[in-house]
Amino acid sequence: MTISLAFLATGLLGIVDLSGADVAGSAYFAVAVSVVGLGLLAGVWYGRAHYLIVIGFVLTCLLAIAAAAEAIGSANPGAVTWRPGSVDQIQTTYQVDLGNATLDLTGVNFAGQDRSIRVEVGAGNLTIIVPSDVDTRVEATVDVGNANVLGTQWNGIGQSGRSVVDNGADGLGGGQLTINAFVDVGNLEVRR
Repeated sequence: MTISLAFLATGLLGIVDLSGADVAGSAYFAVAVSVVGLGLLAGVWYGRAHYLIVIGFVLTCLLAIAAAAEAIGSANPGAVTWRPGSVDQIQTTYQVDLGNATLDLTGVNFAGQDRSIRVEVGAGNLTIIVPSDVDTRVEATVDVGNANVLGTQWNGIGQSGRSVVDNGADGLGGGQLTINAFVDVGNLEVRR
């Protein structure tokens, strides 16, 4: 009976979630743990419910994992965009452990400049936008996921790094940009 009530309570929470309310993922486990806890209390007086201890323990572990994942997600709450306005404002390294990142270099004039940039994303999506006239060399590594680098596409797991060179529509000239892009899990897109 306790297990049925736990499923019923979780289902009702799912309906509330689908109706548009903002329900955290850990709330599903919290509701199930609460119902199992109440079932254990009732089992003290009205029966033997020792098996609920194991179920409660498993649900508590899942609740802890979900809560930890939400805490990590709130520490880096989504997307970050870097948009330097000149060559002097470009950092040598950009990094995000978890989340989506965009490096927009379209406002930078690379004429007569030679720059090298390293961009890393642990888990998430990385988008790099380069000016149309800069000569670009991209050294790209995507361990698990998809890559679309200046029109060259690949995907899979455990892919080796690839090098893509594109001089833009104007051909040679317009400055030199080397990008070392790394994505552990996610997608990489480099475009003009």
